[in-house]
Amino acid sequence: MPRSQQQHRSHIPFSFLFCRIPFKIGQPKKQIVPKTVERDFEREYGKLQQLEDQTKKLQKDMKKSTDADLAMSKSAVKISSDLLSNPLCEQEPAFLEMVTAFDTAMKRMDSFNQEKVNQIQKTLNGVLSSS
Repeated sequence: MPRSQQQHRSHIPFSFLFCRIPFKIGQPKKQIVPKTVERDFEREYGKLQQLEDQTKKLQKDMKKSTDADLAMSKSAVKISSDLLSNPLCEQEPAFLEMVTAFDTAMKRMDSFNQEKVNQIQKTLNGVLSSS
């Protein structure tokens, strides 16, 4: 080989040599996670997101419901208490007896509602902390 060709070859860039290595074009790279597993994961993740949204909605709705229950029973207790202080109770023993029974029932209902709210909160907290 003449010297000019040898000199020319010695100046061939190193990267040019790698360009000459044949690559298989058009073949996809091997996936680490198969498509089916990826789809299953995406589907399950979507379900988890939906469950989380539904849980938040349930918690919000239960809060509204328990607040309404407590407000209603407190109002009923206030009404029965106001009736007991009515002067008619002093004048009519039968009315006093009826209002006293009503007052006792409203206080029991209020106590029951408070216990129910506590149990609902415990249940929701248990469900939310385990998820």
